[in-house]
Amino acid sequence: MKDIHQNASEPYTVNVGISTAWNALRHKSGRKMVRELLDLGFDTLELNVHVTEPVIREIEQMVNKGEIRICSLHNCCPLPKGMPREKAAVNIPIASPNDSERRKAVDQTRQTIEWAARLGASAVVIHAGIIPGEHRQREALRLMAAGFREDAEKIVAEDLMERSAVRQTYIHSVTASLDELSRLAEQAGIKLGLETRYYYGEIPSLEEFGIIFQSVSSPALGYWHDTGHAHAMEFLGIAGHDDYLKQYGDRLIGIHLHDAIGGSDHRALGRGQIDFTKIMEYVRPETTMVLEIHGQASAADVIRSREILKGSLK
Repeated sequence: MKDIHQNASEPYTVNVGISTAWNALRHKSGRKMVRELLDLGFDTLELNVHVTEPVIREIEQMVNKGEIRICSLHNCCPLPKGMPREKAAVNIPIASPNDSERRKAVDQTRQTIEWAARLGASAVVIHAGIIPGEHRQREALRLMAAGFREDAEKIVAEDLMERSAVRQTYIHSVTASLDELSRLAEQAGIKLGLETRYYYGEIPSLEEFGIIFQSVSSPALGYWHDTGHAHAMEFLGIAGHDDYLKQYGDRLIGIHLHDAIGGSDHRALGRGQIDFTKIMEYVRPETTMVLEIHGQASAADVIRSREILKGSLK
C-alpha cells in the first residue's frame, strides 16, 4: 500500500470530481448542467446514465474548449436511444445467458468506452448484472433497521443460498463479456472499474470479484469501490466495508464517495455513518475519486462533502 503522501515535505493533493447523478435530471442542457457544477467549484465530472446523446455532445464541446474535464463515465453513457431518463438502466445484462441480449449489452458498453476515450476520460464504471431470484433485500433492510437482526439474517442467508445455486451460468456470461470488453478498453486506453454492488442479487459478490479477476487477466479491468454500497453489505452482515478494499485495493481504479445510514445511501458526506478517513488510506495518486451524491442533497451539502473528503486526506 502506497502512502497517500508523495514524500514527507510534499503533501499529496487530490482532485475530487462529482457525478452528474446530482443534477442531470434537472437539466436538458449539457452546458447548464455543467455550469451548475463549475459554479460549485468542480472542474472534473463523472457522466452518469442520465446523460443523453444531445447532452453529451454539448459537454464534448466544453471539453474540447478546456472548460471541463471528464474523469469517468458510468455505463451506459450516453443513455441508449428510446429509454426514458427516469428509467435509465445501470444494470445492463452483460451477465445474461441469452446470447442475443448479452451481445446487445456488450455493444452498448463498447459505445460507452468509445465515448470515454473521445472525452479524455480514464475509466468506465461497470455494473455486471443481476442473478434472477426472489431477493428480499428491502425486507431484510427494514427488519435490520427495526432491530430484528436474526429475522433479517435468516432472509439474507436463504436468498444467498438460492443465488449461489444458480450463479454459475451468469458468472460465465459476465467473464465472457468482460474479457471482450477489457480488450476493447485496452485498445482505447480506458480502465474498466467493476463496482461494489448495493443489492446482493447483483454481480459481483465479495468472492465473485476474485473469480472474475482471476478469469479476466486484462490490466484494463480493475476494482471500483462504492462507499455506500459497501456500507449496505456491512449493515446486512454480508461483508465488512474494509473487506473489499483489503482484498482488492491493489486493483483500485476509483471510488464513488457518498455517505449512508443503514441501507440509505447516496447521502452527502457527514450525513451518515461512514468513516472516510479509513477509506482514504487506500487512495493512491492515480485513484479517481468521485462524489456520487443524489439530488436531494443541497448545494451547500455538496460543497461541504468535498471539504470533508479533502480533510480526511490530511
